[in-house]
Amino acid sequence: MTKDQFAILKVFQERLKDRPAMPMDEFVQLALYHESNGYYSKNQERVGKGTNSDFYTSNTFGSLWGELIIEACGQILSNVDVGKYTFVEIAAEPDCSILDNIEHPFSSSITYRLGDSLEIPSPAIVFSNEWLDAQPFKRFRFHSPEKRWREVGVRLEKGELSEYTFMEKVDPIFPVNSADGYTIDWPTGAHQVLDNLISKSWHGLFLTFDYGLPKPILMNERPDGTARAYYKHQFESNLFARPGEQDLTCHLCWDELSNSLDRHNFKKIELQNQESFFMHHAQNKIKSLIENPSNSVDLKVQKLKEIIHPQHFGSKFQALSALR
Repeated sequence: MTKDQFAILKVFQERLKDRPAMPMDEFVQLALYHESNGYYSKNQERVGKGTNSDFYTSNTFGSLWGELIIEACGQILSNVDVGKYTFVEIAAEPDCSILDNIEHPFSSSITYRLGDSLEIPSPAIVFSNEWLDAQPFKRFRFHSPEKRWREVGVRLEKGELSEYTFMEKVDPIFPVNSADGYTIDWPTGAHQVLDNLISKSWHGLFLTFDYGLPKPILMNERPDGTARAYYKHQFESNLFARPGEQDLTCHLCWDELSNSLDRHNFKKIELQNQESFFMHHAQNKIKSLIENPSNSVDLKVQKLKEIIHPQHFGSKFQALSALR
């Protein structure tokens, strides 16, 4: 056991007090965001294709990703002057932003990182990439003999973390009947941070890229849940293997997020896979890359293929956009 893992387990035990277990979302919050030993709190390489990182995202593709986002925002806001808008990026990795070293048409830009208080000017383009899936989530499991859902938590026994089933009945937000042992990882943290963001009185464009599923699929076609861990570019099914040293995540529920935007008076709520989004909203940039070959452009074309090709990020990620 590493020093960081031991530190997380010590804090876990201190916070547990006399409880038999803590809810899954409390454990995920601790493992990811503990002020000194949490996965996202430590100053380390997380994102990229190198051997020391754990995963890579569209942000890894450098200026091309930013250029595509700039054009897409301009296309969506084609009937207004984007020069009056502030571009706000949420949850950027340390020392980087998608607008770094890129000319853009916006009035200004703000980059928020872990621990920053979100103050959104108006009008604004509020952008994030894999922010919502990095939030805590709860876990629930169906017990068919009792025909009810129960919450699954995390306990510590003999220095090892493991699952624990709470006996309290769960509010029936899930199907009234399901297969025995059916597991749902419910992204409560994503719902909360989005509500906090859009309850503020700003107007403009909301745009986020992430991966998720419709609610019926989460409820009926993912019997083992969608939570997983990532460590050194490898999928890890054991969520407790390396507390504080591996990423923990689960699929978003697009229906819930879209409904939240609707409740907060957003219009033109649109969900598309990443390929379709850019083919509709950044076609000029894509066309210019394809029709004007050069050595530097060829490299960008290769990056473009990874961003939009269905076998790469094109179908893996979705774009959720809305206007207010």
